[in-house]
Amino acid sequence: MKYIFILLAVTFGLIQNGESCGKNVMENSNDSNNPIPGQTKEKVKYDRLPENIKPATEVRRIVKNRKGETVSFEVTTVEKRLNELKARYKNNKLVDRSGREIRFHQPLCRGVSRGFEGDAQDQKANERELAELEKKYTVLVLHCDLRKLM
Repeated sequence: MKYIFILLAVTFGLIQNGESCGKNVMENSNDSNNPIPGQTKEKVKYDRLPENIKPATEVRRIVKNRKGETVSFEVTTVEKRLNELKARYKNNKLVDRSGREIRFHQPLCRGVSRGFEGDAQDQKANERELAELEKKYTVLVLHCDLRKLM
């Protein structure tokens, strides 16, 4: 039984090392010197985001019920959310499908508390700032993951 197993392992090893399976010979290798026919490098669609925002940055997407009340939120990426909004650049500004400028908002996110009253004041100020932004712009709220702060 051991000899059969060793024989099979050697046989498969030789097949794997054969010239028909080498990366330099295979037609579907993803080597940059040997691109796949008909496939080009994809240009980044949102290349003029603010410096601290990347397409993979996490943002919150508010989930509402049928009455329009906020039920919860889900975490998604900037790129997915901008695609949902059908965002594009107009006069070097990022706008949604209706032409409204898109802005990013960093919520209050810290691991250390200033006490109940201090935190309440900071939270109210943050909510006022967000409300003012939402009057003029489409706002994407960045996701604050407290686990990453620790």
